[in-house]
Amino acid sequence: MDYKVYSSNFDLTTRGLEILEASLKKDPEELAKIPIANFRAATHQSAQSRLELLTRAYSAGHELSELRSYYPTVLADWERYAHYSVLHNETETGQSSHSAHIPLKDLPFSYANRLVAFGILLGWKNLLYKIPKIIDYNNPNRDGMLERILSRYLADRTDLPDECTRHLPYYNTIRIFTAPASERSALVAEYLEDWYEASRREPYFDSHKRGSVFQGYWSWEAAAITIALDIDDTPYRHAQFYPADLVDFARQSTEAYEPRGFPGPVEGELRAKAGDRCPKGGDWQSLDTPPRTITLSEQQAMPHTGSVYGLTVWRFIE
Repeated sequence: MDYKVYSSNFDLTTRGLEILEASLKKDPEELAKIPIANFRAATHQSAQSRLELLTRAYSAGHELSELRSYYPTVLADWERYAHYSVLHNETETGQSSHSAHIPLKDLPFSYANRLVAFGILLGWKNLLYKIPKIIDYNNPNRDGMLERILSRYLADRTDLPDECTRHLPYYNTIRIFTAPASERSALVAEYLEDWYEASRREPYFDSHKRGSVFQGYWSWEAAAITIALDIDDTPYRHAQFYPADLVDFARQSTEAYEPRGFPGPVEGELRAKAGDRCPKGGDWQSLDTPPRTITLSEQQAMPHTGSVYGLTVWRFIE
């Protein structure tokens, strides 16, 4: 990765996203004159750009706590795009295509894969329930690998296809789920060894040879499966393409964001600990005795209040 190019691209993309957000906050009467197709296109570009920013930020070495705080914004952008995509498909023009938000049989599958994997690896398992609403829409088939991962967290994901919509490399993960626990480490190691060559049909293959914006080569799904199945990654944690630090971060996140004596986060609940960047502006309450409520701006540092439970953990209340 060329860090000078990365920095320039990061700044340009961030500025473009800021301009889009400002345009979406214009007077409602003015916005009402704009065709829904324009909103769909703009929010689609925004959702893709934010996920690519998150991906490249990992490869560039950003702090994982920073990436964690950004994930809810990424997911919210995909939800917003899905909203406008549905509205567009209800128009006369949109009814002719009735497209999926993320066509799982095509190259955009990589977006679905990363949405699921980052949700698990960055400690946002309680937000995963939002993803099926995005990936199910107008897709004739579900993906065998993604469904098996999601089924570890979502009780209603019980229909587990035996095929993967993009086939290789992902089909090779199915046997990891069906194998005895004692054999899974070796199977993930084998998957990683074959991963790059098996990815010849995927958009990231040989991407370091195309243009100057390279996001790195990472088997996000291998890492997510490691967490979902609680696999000992000792045999492959130094394997090429395996984001071991993300797996470590995911393993630690449960303890880090669940102080002793407090239940885990409920569906949709946002939590952050002292030192993290605030993932969403608004009122936050400390998980402490007694609790304290403060108002923070997005990306502001979460404060430490000297919690009796150790490092202060906060939950978003409004």
